[in-house]
Amino acid sequence: MNSAKPDDQRGAYFENLYRQDADPWRVRQRWYEERKRALLLASLPQRRYRHAYEPGCGNGELTLELARRCDRVQAADLSAEALRLTRQRLLDAGQDAHVSLARHKLPQDWPRILPGADKFDLIVLSEIAYYLTPEELARVVEHSVASLAPGGSLVLCHWRAPFAQRIVSTVRVHAAFHDAPGLYRVLRHEETDFLLGIWSNDARSVAQREGFA
Repeated sequence: MNSAKPDDQRGAYFENLYRQDADPWRVRQRWYEERKRALLLASLPQRRYRHAYEPGCGNGELTLELARRCDRVQAADLSAEALRLTRQRLLDAGQDAHVSLARHKLPQDWPRILPGADKFDLIVLSEIAYYLTPEELARVVEHSVASLAPGGSLVLCHWRAPFAQRIVSTVRVHAAFHDAPGLYRVLRHEETDFLLGIWSNDARSVAQREGFA
């Protein structure tokens, strides 16, 4: 009988994955990954952000790009080895000064926003939410809504095909955020391979925010 908790199993899976291969999904080598990252970054409604949260940062490729667009980034992962790789990637690029790293399990380690503290104006959930149970996903949706600053952007980007570790479908993941009270979808990009969506608590388009629509 396996008595390990789901969190322990997930943690061991990702830790082993990154110890065996520093780039298990070839995010630094595949054009698919480079293009997907570029689409996500080009889709952000704001040119620059004040404070971003990126759980599931992996080996830090997207984290590095977010660091170039944000004053502060709080990146997190379940794997200590992934965090080590992220730190090294940021150091090599000279982008480590304004990025903090932490080992987080979702939803329980979602950052607490204390009264009067700044909320996140950018939250990026990329290739992570389908590992959560429906109950965990529901709590992540609640935390996302509660910790998003006024006018902030909530980004989801997920692979659509089935795979062994998937718990929830990508369509269901994105639907959970789409149905959340107080969120408005400002972008949907759908391809055979992945689904990209952006929500905000401000229903205005980019043009409307700039006052010419």
